[in-house]
Amino acid sequence: MKLIAVYHKERTLRMISHLDVQRTLQRAFRRAGVPLAYSNGFNPHPLLSFATAAATGMSSECEWFEVQLSEPMEPAAFCGRVSAALPAGMSVSDAFEAPEGFGSLSSKLRAALYEAELTPETPVGGERLQRALDELLAGEIMVQKRTKSGVRPADIRPYILRVSVEKVEDDRIVLLVLGRLQADGGLRVDGFLDALLERLDARAAYEIHRMRMYFADDGPLPRLPVE
Repeated sequence: MKLIAVYHKERTLRMISHLDVQRTLQRAFRRAGVPLAYSNGFNPHPLLSFATAAATGMSSECEWFEVQLSEPMEPAAFCGRVSAALPAGMSVSDAFEAPEGFGSLSSKLRAALYEAELTPETPVGGERLQRALDELLAGEIMVQKRTKSGVRPADIRPYILRVSVEKVEDDRIVLLVLGRLQADGGLRVDGFLDALLERLDARAAYEIHRMRMYFADDGPLPRLPVE
């Protein structure tokens, strides 16, 4: 039996790595008595995989994962027992049994919505911010991207689907960023924010929160809303 579910990582846990999350979930499964299925071979491990990794420093309310069970379990019972075994700041929800021939989450992933909260050192007015944003989105956005062959310049503009300014205050800016996200790569929101701050000639600390993931149109998972 394959279960699909979502784990939530609150802002208090944003600095834990994806590997730490994976270990934490596996420990919670064991404490909760979840009947895990294991791989074959010399070093068996739980059959657990993720739509994508949550970057260290990013919180999220939408990290989809899939886990194979050795015997049936009610999705609601799975969520309740695992959430009770997780540390404060993490929980599991929205579980369902994968239909026959479902395939992998990563192959269906298409995009994600992020909330970026910036704390500028000096106030940035709304008009100035919108002008810089419009100028930035009008052309290439070149960043240094780490690849298997080293650090190379890359244009991230094709990965950006939509950006909106939600709030501008003297000490707080909130943006919503919709970006492409697939198995072979996606938008690095921190790279986009760094480029925006450079365009503004401003300095700011920021936090990134993944709010939604969107998948292909052929199943029960969330899909991109129609504009």
